[in-house]
Parts: sequence; C-alpha cells; structure tokens
Amino acid sequence: MISEALNIAASSLKAQQRSMDVISHNISNANTEGYSRQRSSLTTATPGKQDNLVFGRGVELANVNRIVDPLINHAQQENLSKFEFYNNLSTGLASIENVFGSLESTGVSAALDEFFLSWQQFSSNPQDQAQKFNVRNKSDVLATQLSTMHEQLTSAQTGADEEIDQRIKESNILLDEIATLTDRIRKLQSGQTGLSGAANDLLDQRDQAIRSLSRLIPIQQVNTADGGILIQTKGGDLLTQDGVSRHLGRSSSLTVNGFREIVVVSSNTPVRGLDQGGSIGGLVSLRDNHLGSYVQTLDEIATNLMFGVNQVLASSGGAVRASSITSGQGSVNPALALDDAAQLLPLTSQIQTGSFKLHLYDATGTPLVAGGTTINITAGTTSMNDVAASINAIAGVAASVDSVGRLVINAGANTVGFSDDTSNFLPVYEVNTLFHGKGAGGMTISDAMKNNAALLHAGTIDAATSVVYAGDNKAALAVMKLQDTQVAFDGSNAETLHVRTAVLSTRFGDDFAIADQQLRYRQTESESLTRQRESMSGVNVDEELISMIKFQRAYESAAKVIQTTNQMLDSLMGIIR
Repeated sequence: MISEALNIAASSLKAQQRSMDVISHNISNANTEGYSRQRSSLTTATPGKQDNLVFGRGVELANVNRIVDPLINHAQQENLSKFEFYNNLSTGLASIENVFGSLESTGVSAALDEFFLSWQQFSSNPQDQAQKFNVRNKSDVLATQLSTMHEQLTSAQTGADEEIDQRIKESNILLDEIATLTDRIRKLQSGQTGLSGAANDLLDQRDQAIRSLSRLIPIQQVNTADGGILIQTKGGDLLTQDGVSRHLGRSSSLTVNGFREIVVVSSNTPVRGLDQGGSIGGLVSLRDNHLGSYVQTLDEIATNLMFGVNQVLASSGGAVRASSITSGQGSVNPALALDDAAQLLPLTSQIQTGSFKLHLYDATGTPLVAGGTTINITAGTTSMNDVAASINAIAGVAASVDSVGRLVINAGANTVGFSDDTSNFLPVYEVNTLFHGKGAGGMTISDAMKNNAALLHAGTIDAATSVVYAGDNKAALAVMKLQDTQVAFDGSNAETLHVRTAVLSTRFGDDFAIADQQLRYRQTESESLTRQRESMSGVNVDEELISMIKFQRAYESAAKVIQTTNQMLDSLMGIIR
C-alpha cells in the first residue's frame, strides 16, 4: 500500500509538472502573433483492484489542447481577405485623387469650357488672328489635360500590375510554407514523432500562414482528420493539398486589358474568384475595373471630341491655306480598304461611301478649277493608294503615300482647300484638322496648327464655285454646337462631352466613397474579431498565474504525500529492525 501511495503521488508530481510546463509555454508566447492558448487536460489513471476493492492509481496528463474557435478563425480569415481587398482599392484610388480633384476647377471640365468659349469668341471675329491664337492655345491646353490625365491613370495601372507580381511571390512563399507545415503536422499526428516540436504549435503556425495567404487571395479550406488541409481559391482552383503546393504566376499568352493573366502555373489556367477578396484581387479590380474604366471613359471623351471637331474643320476654309499637307494618321497597309479593321485606327468604322472635294488655288487665291475636284470613296474598297492616285491625277498637285502610310499632298506654288466630305476620310485620317492622336493618350493639336495658327478656319468653301468665305463663322458655330450634342462616333452610348466628363468625375467619387466605407467597416469588424479571438485563444497572463498557483499547490501536496509516505516507511523499517 505504501508503494501504491508513492506511485500515486509520483503520478501527481509528473502531471502537475507537465501542466506547469504548459502554463510556462503559454506565458512565454503571450505576445507571439497567431499563438493559441493551450490547456492541459488531466484525467484519473486507470484504477486497480486489490482484495476485492478498487483503488485509484492517481492522475495522468491526457492531452494538451489548443483553445481555438473554428468559427472565429474562419470569420477572421474571410474578413482579412475583404479588408485587404478594399485597403488596396482605397489606397490605389487615393493615389490618383489629385488627377480627379481638379475636374471642377482647373482640370478637364474647366479646360473643356475654356475650349468652347474660345470658339464662341472666334465666331464673333473669324478673321482676327488673336482669336485664332486663343483657340489654338485653349485646344492645346485641353489636349494636354486629357493626355496627362491618361498618362497618370495608365501609369497607376502599370504600378498596380507590378505590385501584383510582388504579391504573387509572397503567395507562393506562403503556399510552400503551408504545404511544409501540413506535412510535418500529418507525420506528428499519425504517430511519427521523429520531428521536434508540438503539433499544436505547428497548427498555430499554419493557421497564421493561412490568414496571411487570405490577405493576398480569397481562399476556402477543408481540414482532414489526420491534420491535412486542402486550400482552393474562391473559384475552386486547387492551391495546396497533402503537403503539395501549386504556384501562381503570369501567363505568357493570356491577357486581360493588355496585362498578363494570373494563372496556376502547373496548368496555365486563369485563377478564378480573385474579385472576392485579397490584396491581389483589390489590385486587379483597381487596375481593370476602376482605372481601366476611367481610361476607357477618358478615351471616349477624347475620341468623340477630336472626331467631332475634326469632322467640322476638315471641310472648313479660310484666307490662309497650306500648299503642302500630310495626313495626321497613316494606313497600316495602303493597299487595304480604308475601313479595314487591320488599319488599327479607332474610327475607321466611320469611313462610308461618299466623297470630298479638293480645291486648288493659285498664288493670288484664284480657284484653278471652279468647284474643285471630287475624290470618291467607296467603303470596303477604296484604299489609301487609291486616294493618292485620284489626287495625283489632278493637274497642279502631286500626291503620294509615305513610308508610314500617310497621305502626302504637295501643290507647289498653289494652295489646297477641302469641302463637302461625306465619306469621313478627312477627319479619320486627320487631313486639314485641328487635333491629332488615338484616344486621350498622346492627344495633341496637329503639327500644321502648331506651326501656323492662321490655318485655323471658322468659315467654309463653296463646293460649287470654290469661293472661300473667310469671314463666315459657320464652322466655328458648328464646333460650338458639339458641346450640347449627344455624339457617339466611337460606338459608345451617345452623350454630350460635358456629361461624359461629369460622369467620369462622379464615378471616381462614388468608387472612392464605397471603397473607403467598406474599408472602415472591415477595419471595425477586424478589431471586433481580434478581440473575440483574444478572449478565446489569447493568453491572459493573470489567469495563467492563477492556474500556476493551483498546480503549484497540487505539486506541493503530492510532494507532502511522498514525504509522509517515506516517514511511514521509515517507521515501519524501524519496527522491523
């Protein structure tokens, strides 16, 4: 019986000591990120039978449990993913706020107003050289505003795309870490104890890695009984299973909005579900859905503005005309039809069957051929080479196509004018026009206008007589009318230029407000979930110290039992001796 008492007391010493070790481990990791409080689970040892009586055999440490709430962990993981999505989106939008902040003052909206005001002033005095300079300057300011804004937005897109590459690298490191931890956990929990460390700590490390991964991409996970884990994207793409990871990367062939697609490297399949969370998802949404949308709207503003103005001015006329003209745009293949998609111009679809008139004037301004010469255009058939040949056939003028497909007209000592373009050839290829460029990117005024503002005309040419109405203001009035006209030369929804500009500004404001609102909501939820997790899984040093005292007292009591039992044994041995 004495030996049984010693064994029972010894089991208590061992169990209390192990429990003290658990408490010491908790206190040591009180400030370790992702650590979950552990608790020793004590149970009575299997009782034994002596002399028809059942006696207890003491206490055993049954298990060391990790105190976690799977629901809180899952909610925290989901919220972190959403938080990072809106954090990156909000940060990205804030970085371009200065681009939109001036739309109502010195930006595009004001520049557009100044542009049309200059035409109003020009229409009042069509032959005033100062007004021509004013129109040219305001046109240049507007073009610069649009092109600068386009450059800033596309630069932000490129920046977001480069940041995605860095986040992909971070994701792959975490996927490898999760796979390695999973392999170690499975070996430990299947009885292979050759690896050092406790599975509880490895589980904490893996949970922390998974939370970090959820910050980058939206994921869903499935745990298995042996400690394994399966992680997929929200779209169902497998990322890791059974200790094996599948890396993310960029496709060399698949592109979205000009940027390489994010794929699972092993299969080269696009990753699905990125729009549901994570910093990568936020950056993709910023790059494509927001910045991409702004760039598209900006291009629509610029394209409709340029074509509308150029369409009017292409058939305008004034006292000063050029003797040599080179089209602003060229034909990719001068032998192809002007409206062929391969021409890569945004508005070749505007080419239609029709014609325009070319008028030649001698040095005194007298028409060489009254009524000019009609150049016919047949949509789907006429090429740039055909146009050059038709003009070249006119006496007193030479025409050719240069090395980049542009139409070059040279009248020598004579001058050239145009009228009645029903084919849209002149504005599409920027002949006798004000603006040059494709969309907002690189939009400028034409070289001819830069060099000579006198070529800016507010009047027209009589198609029947070739008489130039230099004092007329019909062209200027037609340009002014554009500000209140719903147009859609590029195939977009028909809107006025002012409405398009206002929509762009409003869309950015709404996007920024929503992103900021969602970010603040997710921040609040994150703080709440963190408090809940700390309450459940965090280490409270005061509570641990109380538990330590409890186990200390139990340890001291067990030691007292051993001391008393030893005294009893000594007394017994004394009697025997």
